Amino acid sequence: MSNPDAKIRYAVVSNWGGPMGKPQLLSEVASVTVMNVSHITKVILEKIKSEDHKLTYTYDKYLFHYIVSERICYLCMADEAMDRRIPFEFLENVKKGFKRMYADRWGHVATIKELKDFNSELSKQLELANSGSEDIIRKLKKDIDETKNIMNENIDKLLDRGEKIDILLEKSHELDSGATQFRSSARTLRWEMWKRKCCLTALVIFIVLLIIFIIVVAACGGFKFKKCK
Repeated sequence: MSNPDAKIRYAVVSNWGGPMGKPQLLSEVASVTVMNVSHITKVILEKIKSEDHKLTYTYDKYLFHYIVSERICYLCMADEAMDRRIPFEFLENVKKGFKRMYADRWGHVATIKELKDFNSELSKQLELANSGSEDIIRKLKKDIDETKNIMNENIDKLLDRGEKIDILLEKSHELDSGATQFRSSARTLRWEMWKRKCCLTALVIFIVLLIIFIIVVAACGGFKFKKCK
């Protein structure tokens, strides 16, 4: 977590336009005087490669953060207790401001010896980063994004709810269809059971009559019924 008292103490913009391709300062500002900061910065700049990248160096209780973009190096020194996100956001803002001011002569930046007019922009960005205004703006943006996410989530939930309703309706239709089919099957089954019952009753009556007939035939001495005349 960032210490609210932590600040960005120093910032420079440089390129590799010096003698024999060595680094040269294009713009430089400091919020406080730090001993040997210029010497330390020079040593660090000489170690930095001109390819696009970003990195952090540690020195005592300070951190040197930098971004290299299109052979321009944006570097700042911040208190160790400061959240690294803040210095790098500051450097990104400095980079955007630098490109905006020198967009018409971007291809000739390496030959520019004096960029004192950018010092005011660099100083303004440094003051803004140290004031905490960026965090306030960031928090507002975060709140807006969260509100959007909540709205999207609510819409998604409504859509899901609608989908669930559709599924329930579909299942209800399926149940109605199943009930109709069940009633039809039940009627068919009852009809079949009634027919079987009728057949069984007729068969029982036939058997009973047949038994009675056999008994009568036997009692009467055969089919000619001699004893019963």
